[in-house]
Amino acid sequence: MKRMFMAIVMLFLSLGLKAETDSLTISGTLTGLEKNKVVISFTDENGKNQYLSAQGVNDRFVVHIPAQHQPVAARLSVSLPYNPSAGHEMPRPPFNFFIWNKDLAIQGKASTIISLKVRGDAENNLYNELVQETAGGELRYQELLQQMINSKSKLSSIDSAAQSEEIHKISMENYKRQKDFVRAHPDAFASVFLLSRMENLYSADHYVEAWKSLAPTYKNTALGQGIQKSVDKLTPTLAGTPVFAFERLDKDGKKVSTELLKGKTYLLDFWGSWCGPCRASHPHLKELYKKYSNKGFEIVAIAQERGKTLDESKASWLKAIKDDQINWVHILNQDGIEKQNIVKMFHISAFPTKILIDSNGKILVRVTSSATDDIDKALERIYGL
Repeated sequence: MKRMFMAIVMLFLSLGLKAETDSLTISGTLTGLEKNKVVISFTDENGKNQYLSAQGVNDRFVVHIPAQHQPVAARLSVSLPYNPSAGHEMPRPPFNFFIWNKDLAIQGKASTIISLKVRGDAENNLYNELVQETAGGELRYQELLQQMINSKSKLSSIDSAAQSEEIHKISMENYKRQKDFVRAHPDAFASVFLLSRMENLYSADHYVEAWKSLAPTYKNTALGQGIQKSVDKLTPTLAGTPVFAFERLDKDGKKVSTELLKGKTYLLDFWGSWCGPCRASHPHLKELYKKYSNKGFEIVAIAQERGKTLDESKASWLKAIKDDQINWVHILNQDGIEKQNIVKMFHISAFPTKILIDSNGKILVRVTSSATDDIDKALERIYGL
């Protein structure tokens, strides 16, 4: 009887322990929250989207969330009332943090949630150090964007350029800090989280290198598996790989091929007339072309258009070329795609993507979204200026 009693006690204790670890509590005090709602969203370890909310009470909130067997990335946002005096308000960026198996405490201001402080486990504690380091720049970045939206009079070209330059500088400084964090903390879940959002901020080779340098601890998480898929996509076009052979007619009916390009250094620019960042990169490409074309440098632009018919695609493509005054070699991927899909061949999934090929027909650099200066540096090394 005594043994049976002890067995029952142990059973209840184990059930109690299980209940304690099945959920965690996220609580916080956000100045200015008052009675407004806090929303926490994340994709759990089973790939299911979770969306939980709590009503604020005197600036405080409490949310109970299922514990996870591995860390997952979460977002916190607040539903504050619209302020007419603020003009056209930008959507407030969410606060990023991690959910795992321990209770968390969050503090800060409801109006500036991107700089909240979170404490509770080692992963959040470490990542939040980076959040606090970059908070000043992030808040200034949001302020500048809001100013641009609410500017009642059009900014002068000088003021606009100065504002754009400050925005760019802040972005570059924060990107550098994030990359430094990844390099310094190869065993942190935060490094996996950052890399999952930063593919376009590295060249392909540097991104793959950054991923390989991480410890295996969190590589099998959902975020880690997503990065691995990106790495697998990039691997066939890393530096030193022979360029994939292609042959097409350009916009003027002239044959363009890797065979004819042998001996030249050239840039494959994957773009589209519909792609704002692609066209925003054209002024810089024109500078590079002017600087190096007399030394044999060529640009081969490969457009992926969205017209319902080939004629529609050709029309939008040719108009963009004329409007942007980009006078180099142009190929339309849809024109001949049934024989060879160049975009698919080079594993292009984001625009713009630029791939620099050396005079031996081998890939030197691949970048997406023109977010790095690796191509500029490579050309400087090749031509000595």
